[in-house]
Amino acid sequence: MRFRTRTAEVIINLDGCVAPDCGFACVKACRLYGRNILKIEDGKPALAVSPQEAVRIDNECLACEIYCQWYGSGVIEVRVPMEVV
Repeated sequence: MRFRTRTAEVIINLDGCVAPDCGFACVKACRLYGRNILKIEDGKPALAVSPQEAVRIDNECLACEIYCQWYGSGVIEVRVPMEVV
């Protein structure tokens, strides 16, 4: 699964996802620190909003990636392009 935010791209490798064994760490992190854009669908994380809405409302807290690293299988990557000036 991939979706964009204002300045980044979030990639979740659902094939490597260990949910529910991780307790849905990414979804919990998004609810605690983010804008609640992730939900549980068919036992895996999914977007709770449209991709267009995710761009508009996501606060880019990175908590989903960090919690997946700590409690899950590390299958979330947030890519933030860096421009050298």
